[in-house]
This record gives sequence, C-alpha cells and structure tokens, in this order.
Amino acid sequence: MIVHRPLLPKFHPSLSFLFLFIILAVTSFASQTGHPLNPDMLGNKSFTEYYTLTAMHGDRLFVQVQLTFTNLGVENNNAACKALVLKPGATSWKVNEKFSRKEWNYSEQGASTLSVGTNTLSVCGGNTCLFAKLGKGTVKIKLHGVPAAMKTPNLDFPKNESGKFYDYEILVPWTSLETSLDVPGFPKQDLNGFGMLEVAKSVGTSRDVCRGWVTFRGFEGDSFFLADFRLPPEEKLPAAGWIWKNGQEKPLAMTGLHIRKEWLSVDGKQVEGRVISALDNSFIITGRDLLYRYSFVDELGAFTGYLVKVVIGKPITRYYDAEVRFAGEARPLHGVLELMSIE
Repeated sequence: MIVHRPLLPKFHPSLSFLFLFIILAVTSFASQTGHPLNPDMLGNKSFTEYYTLTAMHGDRLFVQVQLTFTNLGVENNNAACKALVLKPGATSWKVNEKFSRKEWNYSEQGASTLSVGTNTLSVCGGNTCLFAKLGKGTVKIKLHGVPAAMKTPNLDFPKNESGKFYDYEILVPWTSLETSLDVPGFPKQDLNGFGMLEVAKSVGTSRDVCRGWVTFRGFEGDSFFLADFRLPPEEKLPAAGWIWKNGQEKPLAMTGLHIRKEWLSVDGKQVEGRVISALDNSFIITGRDLLYRYSFVDELGAFTGYLVKVVIGKPITRYYDAEVRFAGEARPLHGVLELMSIE
C-alpha cells in the first residue's frame, strides 16, 4: 500500500512535516483496548496509524480512501484524508487533505464514528460506512460488515530494541459493498462491488522494516484472491506475508515470491509489466497497465526532495491493472497490484 502502503497526504513542505512522508505505513499494534475505529495514538513522535478502505467493482473501478493519524509535525495528533480513484483506460483522481487535532475526533454517541473534518468512518447498523468529501469530489461507501480486528500471519515487524515496529490488522474482511461516486473525471454513479477495511500502526521509517511491499486484490463474482507481502530490509531474506482465497476461512501464511519485470503485449503495444509468482507456482500475478505512480519525493521540490532521498531513499508506489492465474484453473481473476519499492 500498500508498504500498502498509504499514499501519504500533502503536508506543509517544512522539514518538520517531511517525516510524515518518511513513515510510509511503517507500523505495529500495541494492543488496542478501545473500539477498532478509535485511533490508538501512542506517544512516540514518529508514531503513525492509518485506516485504509478499498472498494473494487465489476467495471474494474478501484476506489481507495485512507485516514491517517500521526504525531509527526510541529504538533502531535495530526490527521489527513486521502482518496484515490483509478480505472483502466480512464483518468485518475487523487486528493489529499490535512487536518489539525482540533479537526478530528472519535465519538460513541449514537454510533461509533471517527470524524476527520467533514469525512467520517462509522458503524451504521450492521455495516461500516465511509463518507469523504475532498476537493471537488465525494465518495460514499457502505461495507456490509462491522469492524472486528483480525490478525494476519507473517506481515508484522516485531518491536525491536529501538522501539520501531509495524503491525497490521483486517477490520472488515473481504465483503460486498455499495459505492456512490461523484468525482471529477468520472461519471456520477452508484455501484455494487466488494472490498475491505484495514488498519496499521507504526514507529520507524520504511527502510527500517522493508525494502519493498507487494499487495494484490482481485475478484470475479463471489471469487476473490488477496495477497500481502513484506520484503524484509535484509536483501537475502525472502518475502513474508499471507494469501486469502475464497473458500478459505482465514488468511494463510506464505514465505517466498518470485518477482520480476517482463515485457508484455497490451493492446498491441509492448509494456514493461511485473510478474509475481509463488515459489510453487500455485499462483501467478501479472501487472500489465500502469494505472498510477506515486512518490512523495516528487512533490517536495528539487532541493527538499534531494535531502529526503539521501536520508530514506525514494519510496515509489505503483498501481497496476492486473490479473492472477492459479495452477489447474483456466479463468483468471482481475484486480489491482500495488508495488512499493525504495529507489
């Protein structure tokens, strides 16, 4: 995202805010004692927590909204809301907005609700509802499930002697949803689809916990396949993460991936794609069209961007229109592949 990793919001370009970008989802769960939608803000200055809701639809429309909370910056407890809308063959839409501590809160009056400015993530009956009004766009999503934390295997980076860690949980597993979309560049529309809600917490930089990240989400009807892998900082260590396919009760641990670049033919043109496969070739994910490329370093200007790159490298997240094929099955599942690398 990720590091599934979140597209971090545009903070003020002073050096005190730059370290928000350095985090890139580097996190771990100190156990949360309150409601899953109540941010567990730790006192560490580099602490960051983010909620990611991803919605996918039959027309291959991809919508991702992220609420971020961090102690980075001049003041503690900053927040931000980011929305990203992608579709093969169409333009993309992305907006980031930042908020002070006075502009966000969690409340259990009536229903559990996390509010960031006018944006909300809440429990609504037996559903989880998101409302985001950013820039000139509005996104509404109703996930058919309520938040209940679920740990996944292999993905966490345990807290080390320096206090750095990454922790991740699924709050609403893959389920049906309803989306209402009104954003520039796309028709105003109401759609049905599938998606999930995740939360992560961290202390540290991306380089502290990984050298890259691989995430895939795909579906066709009631069939789905999810994969999330962290590439450890040590070059010799294999990718570690989990996969989850329809018919399985929970995510399954997996270690090791083959990751390579490959020239592919897309609509009669040769494009440099990405191919991700299990060591036993039980699945092969092919990222074909590059839908979106994001690097916060590019947004900082030449001088500041250079300084940040010297310290942490240049994290880049690429979103690909992709498909996954399984051994012994003829029909692929379409989805989106997210690759984060540090260059």
